Amino acid sequence: MDMSEQPHIISAVEKPVLLHSAKYPVPDAAKGKVALLSDFTLLVWESYKADHAVLAYQQLLARYDIRFTVRLVPVEEVRAALDGADVRAGARRADISDVQVKAINLIKEAVRLDATDIHILNYQDKSIVKLRIHGLLFVHREIDPEEGQILCRCMYGSMCDVGDGNYNDRLSQDARLSRETIKSAGLNGARISTRPMEYGNLFELRLLYGSSKRRRNLKELGYNARQIAAINQMIRRKGVNIFSGVTGSGKSTALQVVLSMLLTLHGGRINLMTVEQPLEYVIDGAVQTPLLCDLDDEVQVAREWARSIANLMRLDPDYLMVGELRDLASTMAAIQAAMTGHGMWTTTHAKDAFATFDRLADLAVPIRRLTDASLFTGVVNQSLAPVLCPACKRSFSKYKDDVADDLRERIKRFCVPSGVYIAGNDPKCPTCGGLGIVDRTVVAEAVLTSQSLLNVYRKDDGGSSAARSYWVKEMGGMTKCQHLIQKINEGIVDPFMGEEAVCSLDEDSLIIQ
Repeated sequence: MDMSEQPHIISAVEKPVLLHSAKYPVPDAAKGKVALLSDFTLLVWESYKADHAVLAYQQLLARYDIRFTVRLVPVEEVRAALDGADVRAGARRADISDVQVKAINLIKEAVRLDATDIHILNYQDKSIVKLRIHGLLFVHREIDPEEGQILCRCMYGSMCDVGDGNYNDRLSQDARLSRETIKSAGLNGARISTRPMEYGNLFELRLLYGSSKRRRNLKELGYNARQIAAINQMIRRKGVNIFSGVTGSGKSTALQVVLSMLLTLHGGRINLMTVEQPLEYVIDGAVQTPLLCDLDDEVQVAREWARSIANLMRLDPDYLMVGELRDLASTMAAIQAAMTGHGMWTTTHAKDAFATFDRLADLAVPIRRLTDASLFTGVVNQSLAPVLCPACKRSFSKYKDDVADDLRERIKRFCVPSGVYIAGNDPKCPTCGGLGIVDRTVVAEAVLTSQSLLNVYRKDDGGSSAARSYWVKEMGGMTKCQHLIQKINEGIVDPFMGEEAVCSLDEDSLIIQ
């Protein structure tokens, strides 16, 4: 039966209003996508006309013997109905459109400034807009608190293609702006996360840039020649290669560059398949697939990672990329892929390269698998440090009194002071606009595994600390601390900002045996 052809029945109410939700409750999965009026018109957000939850709700109404008419409408009409407005008049459409324009202009402004995140902190007396630019958080402007809430409600309620559509400033919520909404800003996507505060709420927007904003090779990202050589060798090995780092350390960007290198190496004549959640970057030549499950159900998500890897194995892949190793099931599925001769690239969260092995061990990966150098072939761990503005940076030798005493001593002990620069403080600098920084650069360690190295990790008195020491002293490995000091000596990174973003300059002296 075609639900859209059901006859229209006019109710006794003169003007159609929203039916009480308790009478014909909308399932959670369809909330924000439909609105049932008192004249039995079912408003359906046109983008979700074939959505399973929406169709299931129509079937539910049919079982109630409700004769209704489906009307496909823009999201504004659904939102207006749920807010109790007269949807036929469309009274709020213009207002919503004006707010959407303000939201898009804010996003464009953030993109122009190379921001990666927009924070809107809504307090009782004001709303503060902050931008994360090159890793640092700056206050962008203050706006009226009502304007701040309206802006957040509009973005969450009428500009998303993933999310429940019902903005609630007292709940933690997640959503995704539709690509149609933000394509004019040159973005590939934008993720929303919210959380209530004691007196207000935080609305955070992560901006995902398209190819025009990405670096094209590892050198542009900030890797040095030794690290690039190690990564090139990982590309030629068929095993599990892992990019690790903390949240926001650029793992996905670096992985996109490496996978593009892999496709170029083989002239595009390979089947490179991915499973990602969310899909952050388009990789030309790869078959990219999403995670297919209820993303609000952690149990389903964990199960689906492993199921997706197993499914990809039946689709004739040459290489696989899995967005994240987050549990034992997904990690063992990745190991099985490597054992059958498929190259596997993935990411995980860890503070350094050898902590990556500790994290997998904590997931209960069998030690005989974890320490097999033919399976785990490489680990790259990275952080992102702000790059000094070349126009206004200041010589440490001349301005050393502006540096804290303890940091000044570490610079003298571990760096070459004559090459060190610190951030400028010129608010009129034409290059950076007073920020003191212009970009971010990778600070990394690239570990190409060997069986002797993993044997050290496996020993009862070994572990990650002993393996790190062996890697540095016997294999000539370059730690993130050493890479950071190199960039500080070259005048690229401010020592204070480098320690904040990566590690203390004396880190290696404290942990390498």
